[in-house]
Amino acid sequence: MKDQITKRFIIGALIIAALLISFNFIKSFVQDPDVGAYDSSGQIVAIEQTRDGGRLALFDEAGKRIDPPKPSKATYDDREVSWAVDGSRIFVSSNRETNAYNVYRWNPGDQKFMRRSKGTRSQGAPWFGPAGDPDAKNLGLLQTGGQIFELDVKTGDLGQILPPPGERISVGEEGAKGSMEGYDRFGTAFTKARYAGSKEMIYGLMRNDEGYTMVFQPVGVDAMGQPLRPIEMYRGQIVDFETDPNGVGAVLVRGFQFPPYQDVPKEFIKGGKVVKPFSSALFRVTIGPDGKPASEAVIVVGPDAPEAVGDFAISPDGLQIAVVVGAKTEGGGFEPAVMLVMPFKVNGGAEAKPVVQGRVSSPSWSGDGTKLAYLKQDGKDIDIYRVNADGSSETKVTSGGTWLSPRFSPAK
Repeated sequence: MKDQITKRFIIGALIIAALLISFNFIKSFVQDPDVGAYDSSGQIVAIEQTRDGGRLALFDEAGKRIDPPKPSKATYDDREVSWAVDGSRIFVSSNRETNAYNVYRWNPGDQKFMRRSKGTRSQGAPWFGPAGDPDAKNLGLLQTGGQIFELDVKTGDLGQILPPPGERISVGEEGAKGSMEGYDRFGTAFTKARYAGSKEMIYGLMRNDEGYTMVFQPVGVDAMGQPLRPIEMYRGQIVDFETDPNGVGAVLVRGFQFPPYQDVPKEFIKGGKVVKPFSSALFRVTIGPDGKPASEAVIVVGPDAPEAVGDFAISPDGLQIAVVVGAKTEGGGFEPAVMLVMPFKVNGGAEAKPVVQGRVSSPSWSGDGTKLAYLKQDGKDIDIYRVNADGSSETKVTSGGTWLSPRFSPAK
């Protein structure tokens, strides 16, 4: 009798467990019915700039073009693109349904193209990370309304990240919330953000009247319960950064500027004039034992040198970096001349090897770290190319037109 009761209990428990699992699966499926894997190894996604607006396109390893489904809206614009952390999906910022730019997800395997964000304010394409985070596949950082939010691609909900609120703020159809008070010394709006290896530390980029400022934002509150204050890292006419899978940052600074709210250090004043330490440089940034960012120079160009540093990309293993080098032009401009690959370490520029010459830009590494995709301008055309990391076997992927933002899939 006791054995029968035990068996019935076990069977009942298994049935209940199965029902709960089925319920949770159905609930998740209703929220996000796009399931299944897609192998994008070796594929490149990009935006084609046409007279009618930007058009998202994917190229397989053989160079065959794959287009997403067209919307019912006659006039639309795809403008920013990114990959899911595992390369299984493509995300794009587009105004395919409304006047505002929302986030859409594309599964090229079965051509599912779905809107995954809410709100009436335009949003950029999300960035997913850091590596190893179990939520990285579903939670991505994006810019909207000059602030940074975290998008849940399953539900479409947004949660404010920068500037950090006292408590998490969810955002729906009414748009972004929050105050930029306390950040006005750095800039007027955030343009991008990346986690610095964990969700407790964030790199943010802000736009201001003179250019850009990069800040480091620790997450949390102080003894008084107030959000921790940001730390200014770099300021210049052009500032940009990326992170490797472990959160190590690569930072480009062109047209270096001193913070206007601080006195210029005495060692940079000679003959009553301010002498800047460099005109452009690329830095490697890590988080020190004290929880603050520490920098080391990969390339530094002197204040009077004619050369300048341009676009860059960190290899998937974090050991190399591709860097475009060229010449300074009037008004803080830049003319690319060659793409180099060098060790991503202090003074790595001394070991640089040329890969491609010409008016190249926007490098992107393949998931296995053996190839690079990039743009090259020839006359009026800006085409996508790919090349082995050692400079061999350069291949033209597109045939004319104006292309933007080539992104190799992170899938290996």
